[in-house]
Amino acid sequence: VFFEFIERRVAWVNGKQMQAQGFGEGNFLALFEAIEREQMQRGSLGKS
Repeated sequence: VFFEFIERRVAWVNGKQMQAQGFGEGNFLALFEAIEREQMQRGSLGKS
């Protein structure tokens, strides 16, 4: 069994309280790039 806890932090921007709204575009990009690198190392990602 695996549990992962994600903490959503609150920040103040220009006097307004802002809360994280999601995983984030940069995180998805890093995730998919890491998956592609792993696949290239295994040779399971073709050059197209």
